[in-house]
Amino acid sequence: MTERLLAAVSVALLSACGSLHSERPAVISKPTLATRTELLRAVTLAFDGVPVTLSDSAFTRESGLSVDRRAPPGPQGRVATGLTLEQPTRLRLVLRGSRCELIRDGDGHRFPLRDVPCVPFEPGR
Repeated sequence: MTERLLAAVSVALLSACGSLHSERPAVISKPTLATRTELLRAVTLAFDGVPVTLSDSAFTRESGLSVDRRAPPGPQGRVATGLTLEQPTRLRLVLRGSRCELIRDGDGHRFPLRDVPCVPFEPGR
């Protein structure tokens, strides 16, 4: 009986420790010019320095974002028409402990956000 109780307590403690470091989908709670600038810095890093245009509401209502690559310019310098067969890149915002991180889904690469207030994402809120 004592062994079962000890085993149950051990499992509970391990679960509690694991949940302290678990990550949850997140959104930016108080977007400002500074938080948008930091988000743009992280997204640009996620795209290997390629500039990306984000709306002011990016990651404020949803924890995920799909970004399509721009169509390459055609021979006259204008955007080429036709299908772009490349898959969009999916980015997720997560809260890991008290830190907010951006994750590139394709390879799981993480981009920590500095001084960006995030809260757990609650669907329908």
